[in-house]
Amino acid sequence: MLNSLPFLLIGGFFSLLFSELILTICFAVAASLVVALTVVPMLTSRLMGMSYSSGISQFGPIKHFNRGFENGTRAYGSVLSKVLGLRLIIIVVAFVILGGGTWVMAGQIPQEILPRVNTSQARLFALFPPGTNLETNQKVVAAADKLLLAQPETEYTLTTAGGLLFGNNTIENLLRGSSTITLKKGTSTIAFTERLTEELKKIDVPKGTRLRLVPEGIRGLVLTNSPVRGGEIDVILQGPTEQVLQEAGRQILKELDEKVKLARFRPDGDAPQSEVQIRPDWERAALYGLSAQDIGETVQTAIEGTVPTQLQRGNRLVDVRVQFDRTSVKNIAQLGQIPLSGNNSIVRLSDVAKIAIGKAPGEIQRLNQRQVFLIVGNLNRGASLGDAVKQVDAVLSQMKLPEGVRIVPSSAAETNDQLQNSLKLLGGLATFLVFVAMAVQYNSLVDPLVILLTVPLALAAGIFGLYVTKTAIGATVMIGAILLVGIIVNNGIIMVELANQIREEEGVDRTTAILRAAPQRLRPILMTTITTVLGLFPLALGIGEGSEFLQPLGVVVFSGLSLATLLTLFIIPCFYILLHDFFGMFAAKKKPQAVAIPVQKAGGKTTN
Repeated sequence: MLNSLPFLLIGGFFSLLFSELILTICFAVAASLVVALTVVPMLTSRLMGMSYSSGISQFGPIKHFNRGFENGTRAYGSVLSKVLGLRLIIIVVAFVILGGGTWVMAGQIPQEILPRVNTSQARLFALFPPGTNLETNQKVVAAADKLLLAQPETEYTLTTAGGLLFGNNTIENLLRGSSTITLKKGTSTIAFTERLTEELKKIDVPKGTRLRLVPEGIRGLVLTNSPVRGGEIDVILQGPTEQVLQEAGRQILKELDEKVKLARFRPDGDAPQSEVQIRPDWERAALYGLSAQDIGETVQTAIEGTVPTQLQRGNRLVDVRVQFDRTSVKNIAQLGQIPLSGNNSIVRLSDVAKIAIGKAPGEIQRLNQRQVFLIVGNLNRGASLGDAVKQVDAVLSQMKLPEGVRIVPSSAAETNDQLQNSLKLLGGLATFLVFVAMAVQYNSLVDPLVILLTVPLALAAGIFGLYVTKTAIGATVMIGAILLVGIIVNNGIIMVELANQIREEEGVDRTTAILRAAPQRLRPILMTTITTVLGLFPLALGIGEGSEFLQPLGVVVFSGLSLATLLTLFIIPCFYILLHDFFGMFAAKKKPQAVAIPVQKAGGKTTN
């Protein structure tokens, strides 16, 4: 339980994601401890006192299994005695092989923040160039919807043209369209989106139109504080002017598309759009008694209309909208004829204002009060965040940016680095707490150190499992690694504890004590390991919807506990003897020597 406490001592990302899981583990372990100290002894005393026996030990398969296990135990004791004779060589070889192998494998394991969870949903975003009308928007969105519904994996879709739907909010925008695709159970969302992305390129769309299909994430789960939403990698540029930023952004986007193969990128924002700009001549407007509010309200009434009142029809109210005929305000010349009422005279809009077509930014993006250009990327199938970030950094480091333009540190990369650094912090705290608890119990530092040396074996075995299964290192892997620290030390505790008891009660040397304790503790060690491993096996296989989230935890604990237990059976006895001999040698050197003091007797004789 102590190895889980560091998660409760830190805040932020880990606290939000795993505080409930850690609290559940802590309370469950505490409850099991109370039951083990109270209920189990009581039931044992009652059941052991019963004269009735089920006779299951005489059942054929059970009898053969026990006989085979006893033979295996004797063989284990025989092999262990030979291993202890070569204990120094065994430990050096084990650490060289495990340490070197771990170093090589850890560098090849990908990194991520959280595993991708198959939500069985995907989102299609349609982005149109400025000037697109509703008819064109509906035509393209309908063609994309028809293609999506024709796929055998598609259950149904919810498609919107001319805007976006988000919860109960409706956003009207002629340059947007969207579709939420619900897939049939068992469909790989990532494979579906990658295949359909290529199919969507075959749809006839206006130049500048982008159709983007992405897997739907877990709603409400935001992993970084990046201003870019919906992406896994971000590139943020800051610069002096919008024009310089646009040029630098297009240059970087081109390089990323050509050289980065693990992700696909797009600009996170709309291109500049055309707009009608009305610039009043305030001196002439003042002559007619017109204010900005008067001109604005009149233009709004002419184009969009206003609602001065409502009519009641049955149980509902109907807006009465007053506006110009749409055909009378279709161009600049017609807009100039909009009448304004000033000083009891009718004035045309063109008399007090200049009307022209201009360009306006589709979206103004700022970070720390400075204008930015945002590039967002999504990982391709099979790609990891760590490898993709390395490719992006390599491309950016070779580019020469315009003067005044700089790249803001990536929020996704910073989150990934913080996650990896948290492993060292949490692992160190968990190991320290476990060591302190054992040192207090044993009233010694040597035995806790012997037991604690099972941790590197377990972590090396866990990394081997991640390498074989090609599982990326992320937040859930770290949770599993910290839990593994608390589980694996139990094997060393029960072996070392019995060896100390045998040595104290019978006065034998440490080699004899551990050779007698290890075979006696073989059965309980294997019982606890096998039950834990079998319980984690379904989680490691990733069976069921959404199991991808905790599958890395199952993989690291399953592999680490399985392989480390086999190593512990031989390495812990070697450490037990070596460390006690090593520290015992220093204790013997520091032991004070007896000094003979001369004694003066009567008669003048001196004796020692």
